[in-house]
Amino acid sequence: MSVDIQDRAEQDLELVWQPLTIRNVTLRNRIVRSAHGTGFARGMVTDTLKQYHLARARGGVALSFGEGGQVHWSSPGFLDLSSDAVIDGLADLASSVQAEGMKFFQQLMHGGPTLYAHDGSAPWAASAVTDPVLGIVPHPMTKAMIDEVVAGFAAAASRVQQAGLDGVEIHGGHSYLFSSFLAPGTNLRTDEYGGPLENRMRILVEALQAVRAAVGPDFVVGVRLSPDGADNLTTADDVVAVMGRLEDAGLADYFNVSYGSHYRRSKLIGITREPHNYMVEQATGAITRETRLPTMVTGRILTMQDAERILRNGEADMISMVRALIAEPEIVSKTQQGRAAEIRPCISCDQACAGGLTSRGLMGCVVNPACGHEARRGDALVQISPRRRTVLVIGGGPAGMEAARSCALAGHRVVLHEQADRLGGQLNLIRRSPSRADVAELLPYYETELARLGVEVVLGSALRTRADVDAVGADQVVLATGATPRRDGFQAWRPGAAPAGFDSVRVLTGWDVIEGAEIVGPVLLVDEIGHYESIDVADLLVRAGHAVHHVTRFSHLAANIPVAYDYAAAPHAEELFKGDYELHTRSLVHALEAGKATIAPLAAPHRLRELEIGTFVFMSGAVPDEELYAELESVPELYRIGDALGPRTLEPAITEGSLAAERFEAGWGRASWVRYSGGSSV
Repeated sequence: MSVDIQDRAEQDLELVWQPLTIRNVTLRNRIVRSAHGTGFARGMVTDTLKQYHLARARGGVALSFGEGGQVHWSSPGFLDLSSDAVIDGLADLASSVQAEGMKFFQQLMHGGPTLYAHDGSAPWAASAVTDPVLGIVPHPMTKAMIDEVVAGFAAAASRVQQAGLDGVEIHGGHSYLFSSFLAPGTNLRTDEYGGPLENRMRILVEALQAVRAAVGPDFVVGVRLSPDGADNLTTADDVVAVMGRLEDAGLADYFNVSYGSHYRRSKLIGITREPHNYMVEQATGAITRETRLPTMVTGRILTMQDAERILRNGEADMISMVRALIAEPEIVSKTQQGRAAEIRPCISCDQACAGGLTSRGLMGCVVNPACGHEARRGDALVQISPRRRTVLVIGGGPAGMEAARSCALAGHRVVLHEQADRLGGQLNLIRRSPSRADVAELLPYYETELARLGVEVVLGSALRTRADVDAVGADQVVLATGATPRRDGFQAWRPGAAPAGFDSVRVLTGWDVIEGAEIVGPVLLVDEIGHYESIDVADLLVRAGHAVHHVTRFSHLAANIPVAYDYAAAPHAEELFKGDYELHTRSLVHALEAGKATIAPLAAPHRLRELEIGTFVFMSGAVPDEELYAELESVPELYRIGDALGPRTLEPAITEGSLAAERFEAGWGRASWVRYSGGSSV
């Protein structure tokens, strides 16, 4: 985007800056951050959680939410609101962010059939209908159990009010407790809580009545609702009807409307295959028009222009930008200050946010290594080095660009040499992905940042020897030369032994396919990566009309993506299976010859199967470019990062780049807080 176009886009923003009053709480603008899990709390408020919210408050966000709060022992939450012990920490958090001008609400939820208690007892739900993810038969709630949980919501709301927060939100969607009652497919009751919608919503009404009685008429009480997105469950019409009933009864002050459930998990946290604003376009935009109360929407809303468009269309009054604010806490303030080009873009990969919660119990961000470390990391905390030096960065992929950026922020003179005629490294491959091209939006961000910070970029420059590097005259060298695809037929379960006949046939890599190599006949796709690159290559082949035999050592498609299968890989699998596509899981290739491949399951190597094959594609991972490192190994101040250190994902590439500046300072110590998931950097 050119500067002129960017300036005009900023000038077009109007509604996002307007205040909004919900009951007696006035928001300074329309950008909010709805509740989501971080893993930073362990039942109680921690300093990490506080600093996370503070960064967004200082960045201009109008309203933020405490993550799902536990109201009863039968359903754990990120914050334990079932005990008075939470009040002091919650009060400190709220007062801190309120001092920065941001309002703070707390979400109250009960997981119903999707969670079971810490003591391992069966989950509580409307009926004995097993949740497809948790897989445990829940206990149908008696009237006494219902009353107990309703009282828990009221008591939790009272604690939130005592802590000085500005409001509460009752979570009524996404397959959780109230949703299990609302959905006819999971509510099989024949008492006053089952049957017609008026009965199925009774428990939600009772909970809201109890909460209102506990907090009084002036405290904000909101409700989150969602159509489930699957047959025989809560529909958009059901949500509209529930909203109307709650509005007429004066039980809600605003509605937060989203989309998806455990029966449609790919809609809950849509990855790059979903378009921007997908929840609004596919479900919630029509629902929110049906109420006079203020409404909130979310769902891959990544830019202020997206937010403005939704507001202008009358589809919402508040715009929740969750992942965009994880990636860039200062979206609001940078835009207001005319610094929109400095906004770090969210790429919706879910690898470290939702994926971090899944794989390591803590949320992070691929593009923002400061997420979860706001007290000690981030651009505003970068220390100018006491001695300005010349730093040479070799390699212009994500790791190299971030290294150049971090060193320039620290006040150094930075020179970046890239052997290709453009920056980006593997980001240029992702541009060709049928569903992930948005990830390449990182490239214009880095190009702008490097120019802003005065980094000297030299393209088409291959530094191959120690003499080449010495000629630059750098004090420190960052080696970010990346990696290249393996071409040796490697399979992890048979290391050192390529399939018989491997050298007798023409074999392509996944990169070859992405770059448009000629494909003939049925394709054997051998996948040792199990990540997004695996999906990209399979997708390109199937879209081109080829028959594909996808052989992988993993138990399912793209098993190395840290996000649960139903969130990321499942919707891609649905598309792939519409073509001439066969997935051979937990399998190995035993032999190749012209026109034929022999494969077998790992568990049954004697069950050999011959496949008719025209093109052989091996995705066996990558190997670092070691040639220059061997030349430079004796350089005193040399820092090797990203795939040059070891082929991994985009997250370590950017994180290691961000650590480059402090790596060369006195007293540097190896980072102990970094932990990644596996997979391909593409």
